[in-house]
Amino acid sequence: MAISKSLLLQGISGTIGKQIVFRNYGSKLIVSAYPDMSDRILSPKQKRRTLIMKKANVELKAIKADVQLRNAAQLRLNVPSNKLHHALLKELLLKYGKDEKLTVY
Repeated sequence: MAISKSLLLQGISGTIGKQIVFRNYGSKLIVSAYPDMSDRILSPKQKRRTLIMKKANVELKAIKADVQLRNAAQLRLNVPSNKLHHALLKELLLKYGKDEKLTVY
């Protein structure tokens, strides 16, 4: 990991070819290697949360694709159209989070 004060790299953030990562922490630019996540082991709780998020996103896309369901959700949640996505995602995450049948082994 290196800290750069170069004017050429000022304000840059992101990755280059999944090999180099540029991060901004305060006024410093940190340059590091891309993290290797191949050996990570998820806990059962993390696996369950991933499954909940996948199910919620599938249902969210289906609701947003259907005009009638989208309008009904907007009325039910009482939010403007530009805030519907997050409000609907929150509702679905709460719904699937309470579902005890969703277990990951």
